[in-house]
Amino acid sequence: MKTDRLFHEYFQIAPTAALELFQIRPACSYRFSSPVLKEAERRLDGLLEPDAADQPYYFLEVQGYPDPSIYWRCLHEIGLYHLQHPALNGRAWRALVLFLDERYDPGVTTLGPLAAGANAWLITGTLSVLLNQTAMSPVLNVLRPLVTIDAKTVRQNVNRWVNDIRTVVEDEAGRVRLLELLAIFIAQRFTQMTRQEIDQMIQLMPLEETTAGRELIQIGIEQGIEQGIEQGIEQGIKQGIEQGIEQGESLLLSKLIARKFDLSPEVVMAQVRKLNRTDLEALGEVFLNAESYSEIRAWLKTRTPPPRPKPV
Repeated sequence: MKTDRLFHEYFQIAPTAALELFQIRPACSYRFSSPVLKEAERRLDGLLEPDAADQPYYFLEVQGYPDPSIYWRCLHEIGLYHLQHPALNGRAWRALVLFLDERYDPGVTTLGPLAAGANAWLITGTLSVLLNQTAMSPVLNVLRPLVTIDAKTVRQNVNRWVNDIRTVVEDEAGRVRLLELLAIFIAQRFTQMTRQEIDQMIQLMPLEETTAGRELIQIGIEQGIEQGIEQGIEQGIKQGIEQGIEQGESLLLSKLIARKFDLSPEVVMAQVRKLNRTDLEALGEVFLNAESYSEIRAWLKTRTPPPRPKPV
């Protein structure tokens, strides 16, 4: 399961969720980022920076597959980051390693002589255990599907998860994206469930009910009215509404794909905007299961007709 980018986006929306998981009660607010280590050409899973100078930095590593050298890799990345940011010398820091499954933890004994003092800088935990131990913050409900055994349990609890998120997250864009991430995690965990079923359970708003969707539809209506001067007002407005909804779906799906695979939305939109309504719905299913953008690009090639040869 490829979840690195999804966790990155999740913690951007809910920066202190990682600290809550590990039952850390920070004395100040924190900002989440995922900086690139230039020499290693690798991006940190997460860095929580305190707004108060006397509070520690937290380096976050989310581990979703076996790696016997995970603790050494974590130390290596922390060392590189400090090497590139000498102003942090002497500042307090700690490492958080979040395992999605206990079998991915090789144990701190892999650090050899450093293992004895690891508790001074290292905090580890398995997602299922941490969620059960933590006094649940509603935003942590997004992660619940990853530790749920069967789809029946999801169906029984998803309404409560969704209502809790909607109750505490005031920002509309953040709230909608958290619910979308919840849907993605359910789809990745339970592949037998269709996107339509998941959307219905989570009660995701149709595009035309979101702020961005309404704006795009309004643009379509205005374009339709202009076209209606020649085609007939009623027909033009209807066509404008349909075009507005379709354009909004293309834009939203392009942004989701771009976020998941760290691409420019404009690049994705250039390919997605060529699709019709039916293909857009099909692309939504492909997007949920794709582990790389090359898979989506290959699928798009099957839906996009080749350019017509220029006349000689």
